Amino acid sequence: MTDPATPRPVILRRLELSLAAWQLLAETAQTALKLPQPTDQPKGQEAGQSNGQAAVPLTEEAAAAAWAELAGLGLSPAAGEVQREWLAAVALLFAAPLTVAARATYQGTSTTSAIGLRGGRGIAVHQRQLSEATGAGTVVTGSEDLVEVTLFDEDKLWPALRRLLPPLDAVRAPAKAAPLGSTPAAVLGADTDLNALPEPADGLVRSEDANVTLSVTAAPEGGPAHVWAGMWSAKDGHLYSVRTRTAGTPDGTSPDGTSTEAVITEVPAGHIAHELIFAVVGGHDVLSAARAEAAR
Repeated sequence: MTDPATPRPVILRRLELSLAAWQLLAETAQTALKLPQPTDQPKGQEAGQSNGQAAVPLTEEAAAAAWAELAGLGLSPAAGEVQREWLAAVALLFAAPLTVAARATYQGTSTTSAIGLRGGRGIAVHQRQLSEATGAGTVVTGSEDLVEVTLFDEDKLWPALRRLLPPLDAVRAPAKAAPLGSTPAAVLGADTDLNALPEPADGLVRSEDANVTLSVTAAPEGGPAHVWAGMWSAKDGHLYSVRTRTAGTPDGTSPDGTSTEAVITEVPAGHIAHELIFAVVGGHDVLSAARAEAAR
């Protein structure tokens, strides 16, 4: 018998699926539970998805192989059927009122993670893509035929997510806030000469070690969605927050601004975790306020 004092593991269940098996799992749950299609989902030719387009039906042979794969993993008792607990798990991703999307690049690999949170539980769906850095940004050149699905308790959100992010101390460090009133290391405006960028911007553009983008969306039933987003770049052990604001204003709230500028600020290791936790708490506040308003 498990000792009640024994802490629960970070990852309660972890599976690796082919893109075709994930497609069948997701489509079956969507149909059975009449679920919406989330935007941040694994994509690739093998899954019948490309550039966000609708999934292409699998061939009969590919579908049979995918159902056999799901059966071997204990997710399907028979072709066309999915175990009830896994229908509920997929529903957590597709219909969660609070979601997290994470994208990262590191050493020629880009990753996409879609996370759903509800009732203290969480599910993450993670995929890797091959990528190349160009002058216009990072270009995805191919996708692995593999999706990782993990189940976890929501209070383990950061430990569950950080294992999916680039393996750098500055990126994966435990939560730590940035000092108030931190001075930007660089500010880039519309008139900035891209061939003569100030440091650290020039080094980040040319050869950053990793890049991470997070967004948290709280979507109350019947109400507008509230979205928070953040972006970071890491290089040589340093972490930088990258945000935009209305040109010429410290907080970006001036209605007279006609252009935006990028603000690069060095932040402590742990800033990513701090901002994510802060945003998720804020998302819960949005959902609680919406429920209270609906109950009036």
